Amino acid sequence: MNPIIKDNREWFQEWANEYDNTLGKVKRHHKLLDLVVKESGIKRNDRILDIGCGTGLLSLKFLNKADCSVTAIDSSAQMLEIFQEKIKKCNLTGKIHCALMSAEDMNFKPQQFDIIAATVALHHVKCKEPVIKNIYYCTKDGGRFVLGEMDIDTTGKPDDPKRLLRILNYLTREYALAMEDGGVQAFERMYDNGKKHILNDGEYCIGMSQWAKLCRDAGFKKTEVSPVKGFEWFKVLVATK
Repeated sequence: MNPIIKDNREWFQEWANEYDNTLGKVKRHHKLLDLVVKESGIKRNDRILDIGCGTGLLSLKFLNKADCSVTAIDSSAQMLEIFQEKIKKCNLTGKIHCALMSAEDMNFKPQQFDIIAATVALHHVKCKEPVIKNIYYCTKDGGRFVLGEMDIDTTGKPDDPKRLLRILNYLTREYALAMEDGGVQAFERMYDNGKKHILNDGEYCIGMSQWAKLCRDAGFKKTEVSPVKGFEWFKVLVATK
């Protein structure tokens, strides 16, 4: 296994137990999730795939919006364990299926899902093109891929000062929001995460225009991008097959 991927998974495993009490409380994160659900056009009986589901915040919002079924995948067993406890408590066992699986290792049938969604998860994937092609393959005709991500391009050499300033311009706002919404504990996690963005250590962000091009190149007919109100550096892309 790639040591960077391994280290990144270990970082998420360490974070799992405190996630809902730190960054899970950050306002812009919930606004991003709410916009993903809204823009997805979800309806009754839709089949949803939640990539990088974490502790289940997005999946639960989908189920709160419509009577649907969710397949939720994540590469962190600890995150999924927390989510599965929520599923039991909410009596949603028949509505959600969880699987320990990374975005790179997805193995689903063609045209299996009406909606495939991912929020702040796919920027951890270094080679994005094969994953987007697989998402297209698994999406039903007329279905939608909904991506909630940071609109920031961190490509380039880690020792490039201009690249560093570009990333820090984004991180400054994120640090302040983490402190405001989640306190010192959330700030510490965000500070740690920021270093990973700067050093390309398991964090490989690209801009929304780059995501849109990947989707069109994969075969999606139409792409639309909407900013999160009040937090415009976070955006939601909808790619329709």
